[in-house]
Amino acid sequence: MAASLKQSLVRGQKSNAALPVIFAGLAVLLFCGYFFVDDADIRVRRLFISAPAFVETLAGKKIVHLSDMHFDRRGGKIGNRILEILNDIQPDVILLTGDYVKWHGGRDDYGYTFDFLSRLQAPLGVYAVMGDADYSFSRLSCMFCHRSGSADPPDVHRVRFLRDDFVDLTFGDKILRLAGIDCWPRLEPDLALTDSLIAREHPTILLSHTSLVYAPIPATRNVLVLSGDTHGGQIHLPDFFWEWTKRKPDPGHIYGFFQEGSKMLYVTSGIGTTDIPVRLGVPPEIIVFEFGERAK
Repeated sequence: MAASLKQSLVRGQKSNAALPVIFAGLAVLLFCGYFFVDDADIRVRRLFISAPAFVETLAGKKIVHLSDMHFDRRGGKIGNRILEILNDIQPDVILLTGDYVKWHGGRDDYGYTFDFLSRLQAPLGVYAVMGDADYSFSRLSCMFCHRSGSADPPDVHRVRFLRDDFVDLTFGDKILRLAGIDCWPRLEPDLALTDSLIAREHPTILLSHTSLVYAPIPATRNVLVLSGDTHGGQIHLPDFFWEWTKRKPDPGHIYGFFQEGSKMLYVTSGIGTTDIPVRLGVPPEIIVFEFGERAK
């Protein structure tokens, strides 16, 4: 009888000891369930730029910013959702800041990515820069910018890639410069080129997969830098975590809008994921820039 009672007490103690572990596990599951974000649940974020140089040139225009889709060959669901949203927005220009295909993707993954790019269209054009993931299959990465084995423009899509290059768009007597700086495979843009890409007489939108280009730009320049790469952290964590881990090359600009003087930066959370196929508290997004004061 005494032995049986002792065994029961031991079992009870073991059960009680396991309770904190069980409750901790449930808490983690509840936390993840609350903050989990479906990749296809893409939000549209509208930002109004009131800087006079941009308003004078772009008032009434809508510019969309997309980044970091990380498509594989099964990307149809998310790709189609992006196209539906763009059809509703009807942007004047579409700007892309890299990482369109998953890391070390194969031919089918690149194939779907090129097909998606071929379906992007806007009245004033679609412009892009490469991301480091896009370079991870060198024999296919060249087809983003030109035909395979040729210097001619690509025949698999109509997106214009700006690799350390720019184009000036004219709006009446106003000019907007669209420029792009290449990050190369190691996420190391040639920062010495930044000044030469930014116009002095009219506003510039500078595309760069990484936000590293923002710091060297003088605060007096009328420039809006658009970047991706970080996925907004992908999992919502305090800012000091990124400063401490140095997980990203520019931990001071993980996500959102920044401004110093006349220069501005937007780092988007992008669409897809890397490392782990999940987002917690950081939704995928499409950014719509409009120019002027927000309607009241």
